[in-house]
Amino acid sequence: MSAQNFILDKAPYIRKADNKNYGTTVIMRDFLIALLPLILFAWVKNGLLPYINMDTFSIWDMLRPLLLVIIGAATSYLTELVFYLLRGEKKVFRKLMVSFPAIPGILLAMILPYGTPYWVLVLGAIFGTFFGKLVFGGFGNNIFNPALVGYIFVTTAFTSQILPNYLNPSEYFTAGATPMATLGSDFANGVPTILSDYPLWKIFVGLVPGALAETSALLCLVALVYLLVRKVINWRIPVIYIATVFVLTYVIGAFNGYAADIKYSLTYIFSGALFFGAVFMATEPVTSPRSPNGKVIYALFLGVLTVLFRYRSSMPEGVATSILLMNCFTVIVDRLAAGLRVAANKKKVIVTYAVVGLLVLGIGAYGVSAAVPKEVMEEVTYKEQVQDLDTFDFQYTFTVGEKDVTVITGQDYQIKSVSDATYDTDKYREKFAELIGKHKFSGYIASKTVEGADTILVVKTKRSAGREYVTSTITFTAGQITAFTADTAGEDYNDSYNEGWQEANGHPKDIIPGRIIANQDDLDAVQPVTGATDTSNILIQAARLAIAYMEAQDE
Repeated sequence: MSAQNFILDKAPYIRKADNKNYGTTVIMRDFLIALLPLILFAWVKNGLLPYINMDTFSIWDMLRPLLLVIIGAATSYLTELVFYLLRGEKKVFRKLMVSFPAIPGILLAMILPYGTPYWVLVLGAIFGTFFGKLVFGGFGNNIFNPALVGYIFVTTAFTSQILPNYLNPSEYFTAGATPMATLGSDFANGVPTILSDYPLWKIFVGLVPGALAETSALLCLVALVYLLVRKVINWRIPVIYIATVFVLTYVIGAFNGYAADIKYSLTYIFSGALFFGAVFMATEPVTSPRSPNGKVIYALFLGVLTVLFRYRSSMPEGVATSILLMNCFTVIVDRLAAGLRVAANKKKVIVTYAVVGLLVLGIGAYGVSAAVPKEVMEEVTYKEQVQDLDTFDFQYTFTVGEKDVTVITGQDYQIKSVSDATYDTDKYREKFAELIGKHKFSGYIASKTVEGADTILVVKTKRSAGREYVTSTITFTAGQITAFTADTAGEDYNDSYNEGWQEANGHPKDIIPGRIIANQDDLDAVQPVTGATDTSNILIQAARLAIAYMEAQDE
């Protein structure tokens, strides 16, 4: 391996971990310091202010946010204590001092709503601590974030105990659904609905309904800065995670009329647990990649998966699910990124990153596509139909919503044009075609030919839907019918007898034209052929259409 793979700084080399001011204990201390403002905010917003505003007179309601955090911490601590005692571990309390057992319970309490029953929190903390941490060997060995394991458990198993309890005592009188619930139910109109109730600054500060301590994006940003300064976390995961969600929601907003306004994206990233999850959950050192490029890949996938789950699933939040899913791939991502970082084959590196990039783009595009506004069809009803006597095309009029829309078709009933471009779309054309199929002409002028003094009209008529047209060729001289021939070979006859015409009263195509010519000034006097009334009337109808056309031309 070439020396360029080992770029060293100047001596002396001092390990950062040997510094007494650095270590797991110091990291977890800083982590708790960063959490403290959010815990206090949760207490003030959900407990103290409702008590001061006299929306509750219970001291226990006022202390409830703090009690939830304390109970969550105590439950996780006791779960680990009992687990190690039952295993017969030696120096249990010394082991607990370096395993930070209270953290999963604290985090779980902070991402649950104010009204969560204490027993639900206890079950969630036990489940998350045991199945998310202890079964993997304890602190430093778990592959999943324990708090999120507990969160998924309680929100899945005790949904009816969670969903109705997001509002604190004051919010019962002033608020409705949480922002994320509103956004999840309506991609296009959710943002204006939320902003009509809460200014964007309130959403950013966290003065909106939501989980106990995750609503304040502002305090999460403060915590992020503190943790970055203290070098507890790396900037790549939270910044790229949030930026990815911002970009994708901007694209979604652009599809929904917010191309020149970032309020759509800001509302989405400030709402829910995105900032809290990005700062405190996704960056957990045990369950997130260690390599720089691995952190970038990890964060990109978190972003696209969060958008995917928010827009494509019944879960309006998506943050917890995304983080837990990516926890499964942390080792794979780390090994891939670390291997590529020192790979000698640059072509392989480029191809691998290209594949990863395409996968990220594919997932992101699929998530975005869910929020692209679908065409909402207005009600379409048939109104009338006429034939254009100049072009011989068919002109249909439909009522769409409150508008009249004219659709022109050829004689094959294929749509040629739609008068209003708003409704000249595939879906509306499909609907127009469906209604046209139900309202085909029973008779129409197929063509006109002028030969000297003669005008020859080809007329097509039929009596019943689904039957073939009978073609009649009618010649006018000086405004009078002088010749009439009919082709009924393809007609599916609807008469009392069929092939027996020749032997009985004669075929209508041979008899009726003569009667029409003789009585063209009074077609009501034309008598149908007995037993062949339907076919006779088809030919009489053709004569009426031809005469009406000639009269219209004279006018």
